[in-house]
Formats: sequence, C-alpha cells, structure tokens
Amino acid sequence: MKRREFAARLLSGTASLPLLGQRMLGQRIGDMRDPPMHYSEEWTSLFNGKDFGKLVIVLKGEDGKPKRFFEGTATNQSTFFIEDGSIKTTGTPNGYIRTNGVYDNFVFHVEVRFPERGNSGVLVYVQKDAVWPQGVECQMYQSHMGRIFPIQGAYLEGGEMIHENSKPSGEWNTYEVYSEEGRLATVLNGTIIGLAANANPRIGYICLQSEGAKAEFRNIKVRRHAPSHHLWPKGPKPSGEK
Repeated sequence: MKRREFAARLLSGTASLPLLGQRMLGQRIGDMRDPPMHYSEEWTSLFNGKDFGKLVIVLKGEDGKPKRFFEGTATNQSTFFIEDGSIKTTGTPNGYIRTNGVYDNFVFHVEVRFPERGNSGVLVYVQKDAVWPQGVECQMYQSHMGRIFPIQGAYLEGGEMIHENSKPSGEWNTYEVYSEEGRLATVLNGTIIGLAANANPRIGYICLQSEGAKAEFRNIKVRRHAPSHHLWPKGPKPSGEK
C-alpha cells in the first residue's frame, strides 16, 4: 500500500489496527509526544578556588608522551596553577586539565578569560589521555569561540558557528557545553553559538586545554543530564522502510 493511500485511510478511520501496528513497529509512544525528562538540577563544582582536588593534569612530557599529574602531585608542574581563585595556564607545554570521571549527557559550565588574545578549548568525550586526544573540541579561540569540531579521528556532524559573541581580551566569558546522546550545543555569554550531532565517541572526560596561550578559568562545574527516552530507539525498522 502506498504511503499516501495509507495516510488517507488512517485519517478516514478505515486503516486496520494490525496494519497500523506494523507501520509503527519499534516506535514507542513516548517518542510521539513531549516525553518526561528526569535529570538532576544540582550542579557539581569541579573547582573550589583553592586546590585542584580530583582534577587530573595531562601535559606533553620531554619524550613527547603524555604525563599525568593526579591528586597530590598536581603541583609538581608549572603549566597550570591557582591564583586569585582561578585556574591559570601558561599555555606551554600543550596539554589539558580534565575531570576525574567520564560524562555522556551533561551541561558543563566554565568562565574563561584571556589576558591577551588567546586560545584554548573545552575537549569532551575524551576516552584516552594523549597530548592531542581523540574527542570533540568546543573551541575557545577568540575569533571562533563556540565552534564545535572533531579531532584525532573522532566523528561529528555540523558544529559551525551560527553566531559570534566572544568578549574582548581581559573580560570574562561564560561558556557552556550541552551534551545529550551525541548531540552538542555551545552557549557563549547566553547566546547559542554551535550545534552538532552524531558524535562518535559520545562519552569521556571533559578537559580544559593548555594550547600556546595564557588563559584563566573559574566557576567550573558540571550537571549530569540523563534523559529517560531516546529519540532514535534501537531495533528493527518498520517493514518496507530503508
């Protein structure tokens, strides 16, 4: 039966329930209307303004391989340091400071400032430490702040900037990354900047980069976001569809 004919019969009430059930195979009723969402509204602070806590620092070592600094050893390096309630980076060598745990569905919040025209990034979905790890970068370079793109073999669709809203050097920017089921959005100073989807991988560490320029970070926090539904349920497709 052609789709147009089936639609006409459905609207007229003459389509049989078995046929309707066949066409809707794999479609859950929760996907047909605005589904209930269950998530925590509570933020988890990742930085107390005094010490690195459980944050892990990963830097390029003299042999070119990543070197990790865990809780208790984080001060055995000089790239990241704490001053005036902020985490600051000299920008060299290349590397990042990351969460201790991994995240898939979340909202990540940070305030960032560059003393001079600078560069950094929020790396998400990082699964294995490397100087340049596989994952997705949410750009902090001032001219492209908010752009989203895959790095080191990761996959992503979209991510181009649809707005520009970075502040001049010396001023604080509020930067947020929203992640749900491999979809990403960046919000800079209250404005949506980048939108992307179908990320692979879509779970991993969240990192703040050291990338050749001085940068300052504060008010670093995360909120887990666990939806009770999936927009694209797994399973067999309806009969006749490809």
